[in-house]
Amino acid sequence: MLRSLPFSLLSYVIAVALATLATSNVSAQITAPRTLSADIDPVARLEEQLINRLHATTEVQRSYLRHVVKLVEEKKLSLELVVAIERYSLRRNPRYAFPFFERALRYEASKRGVALASVRHFQSTADVMR
Repeated sequence: MLRSLPFSLLSYVIAVALATLATSNVSAQITAPRTLSADIDPVARLEEQLINRLHATTEVQRSYLRHVVKLVEEKKLSLELVVAIERYSLRRNPRYAFPFFERALRYEASKRGVALASVRHFQSTADVMR
């Protein structure tokens, strides 16, 4: 009986350890679901795609991306260019791609004759630009 006691204690400790590992908590970012109806296209709009994929964390960044979408709608920037730069910046840094997107888009927009301010300048002149 004494010989089986250490084995039982060891198996009990292992069972408790495995049970603890099996019940570990997992956390993730939960976003509010978008309400879709039959009339609305279920595909994400460009604005939503840019804000979510580029991890625009501040209201200034989100309004900057809305301004970029407005330039696309006004045909001053092409949709293909914006999507290509978004993919480029996600390859550069998938966790926080926004700074890469901003710099690359400003460079490409200036090559095409479109004046695009930096986010910092956009923030300081928000009333003028909108």
